[in-house]
Amino acid sequence: MSKVLAAIDNSAAARPVLAAGAAFARLLHADLEALHLRENGDRTARAAAEAAGLPLRELAVRELPGSKIAALLAAGEAADVEAMVVGARASRIGRRPVGHIALELIVSQLKPLLVVPPHAFVPERFQRILVPLDGTRMTSAALAQTIELAHDSDVDVVALHVHEQDSLPLFSDQPQHEVETWRREFFARHCPHPEKVRLEVRVGIPAENVLRAASESESDLIALGWAQSLGEGRAAIVREALERSDVPILLVPVVRGARHTTSDQHEAG
Repeated sequence: MSKVLAAIDNSAAARPVLAAGAAFARLLHADLEALHLRENGDRTARAAAEAAGLPLRELAVRELPGSKIAALLAAGEAADVEAMVVGARASRIGRRPVGHIALELIVSQLKPLLVVPPHAFVPERFQRILVPLDGTRMTSAALAQTIELAHDSDVDVVALHVHEQDSLPLFSDQPQHEVETWRREFFARHCPHPEKVRLEVRVGIPAENVLRAASESESDLIALGWAQSLGEGRAAIVREALERSDVPILLVPVVRGARHTTSDQHEAG
């Protein structure tokens, strides 16, 4: 059976990570395993795993630069590991939205990674997933992977497309018909299995609308496809979500293919 790895540290943030990991594992019909990098004074991590009814696999790592990241990445590369879960940060307020270990995993882990805010309310089961789409193959691929991950689960997938003011489609004297035509064409191009997805369209700043839509739709998590680059001018929605989201963020790495066009440079991530 496949499994989900929940990497926890020795802080109070371990509990929401394990709770989200349990809900995510149920969504994937997978087992959950708690993973911890062994350090001095690990009672909090052990207590969190014990409270969740999980055995704790502890990895002994040397105090060398990059050794902790290497150990976590190696664990995630196992063939039976379907995804990983990690805490976003130790507290809501700080100079960075994520700690340095979580940040390294975010840009390096090649499998889906669920990032959990320390203040997140995590239900026993994830029932609604918000997937922002920007009309590129990258976000379409993320939607396809999200549907595939939860293919046997009774989960509501909401696809969100945000029009910026200068990108609104032009409609003539029968807007009600043309809007429906636009929806059908959008689904045909960018949404596999449209029967499993509800499309919501908004106008405004994408990052702001993603967070607002997640709250108003009562989504349990936000799934974002991205190219794993946090360079300047890139991944605006991912950055905003990691910093401000009240629900877990599922980051779905999407490898660019040679056929991708320059329009794909503006991915949701």
